[in-house]
Amino acid sequence: MASRYEEENLGKIRPVSIRGRDSKVHVGDFVDPDRGPDKGEGATRIIERFPRLLKGEEMRRVAQALRRARAEKREILWLIGAHVLKCGLSLYVNSLVRKGFVTALSTTGSAAIHDLELAFFGGTSEDVGTELPRGRFGMAGETASHFAAACEHARRGLLGLGEGIGEYIGESKAPHERYSVFCEAVRNRVPATVHVALGTDITHQHPGFPASLVGELSMKDFRILSAVVGRMFDEGVVIVFGSAVVLPEVFLKAVSVGYNLGRSPRGVTAASFDMLPQYRVRENILSRPFKGAGESFSFTGHHEIMLPLLYAVLMEE
Repeated sequence: MASRYEEENLGKIRPVSIRGRDSKVHVGDFVDPDRGPDKGEGATRIIERFPRLLKGEEMRRVAQALRRARAEKREILWLIGAHVLKCGLSLYVNSLVRKGFVTALSTTGSAAIHDLELAFFGGTSEDVGTELPRGRFGMAGETASHFAAACEHARRGLLGLGEGIGEYIGESKAPHERYSVFCEAVRNRVPATVHVALGTDITHQHPGFPASLVGELSMKDFRILSAVVGRMFDEGVVIVFGSAVVLPEVFLKAVSVGYNLGRSPRGVTAASFDMLPQYRVRENILSRPFKGAGESFSFTGHHEIMLPLLYAVLMEE
């Protein structure tokens, strides 16, 4: 029986070229922590400038947990929202991947789109307020085409969505591929998963969006994430940067899988970094999952300050 409800005809969508679109974020605005000036005396031992009180002491403990997990080869899962990439922090994430402070990376569909745009075009993050009333918001045809092609690459290779995007960017020799967190993850054999909420991303507006394939690929990524979280039960670390809803919900379900399969958490460290305290982050990552089986910490601040600060602390030793 066919649905009785009217559907919008997406076949009438008129894609626009990304080359004629203004992007608010460009790779020229990014900082590469591995190519900066030599560290002088004023940049050393920043952690020693923090009071051993409140968040100063908590930052020390998070850094210690990350160093310990890296040394012991435990799982270090990073959950990052799209704003981490939009704030020009891709190269920080990539450096942390190479240095062993990230053993798995999970993102949203919007983060994947920003990553593709940065890798292929060197810019992302259009002006919604300007483009929306003009009927142009999210209508970049090249973005939709690259996303669909990456999905097809993942399907052919029996990969998850995140791994497929990383391979696609690398094999396409995207001009700015060094800014791609997915490409870096693939090169370092770090699982990178994408958890898509249908209807939330600009690619979903396009007539060629492969909805069923995206669902299959994102579900494969959920199974990959669940395996990572299962290993994280054993003295692992989870860091969440800038996802208020989607990733906390996905993470909680992966934790539920772990408990259902008979795993018992011990020594888990969880830490969140966001511009505002978030309910689902507090409950689904910091509170409910590992109560009595580890420590949790919460830091409030802008991503473009907090991630470089955490990075600087980790690089001191």
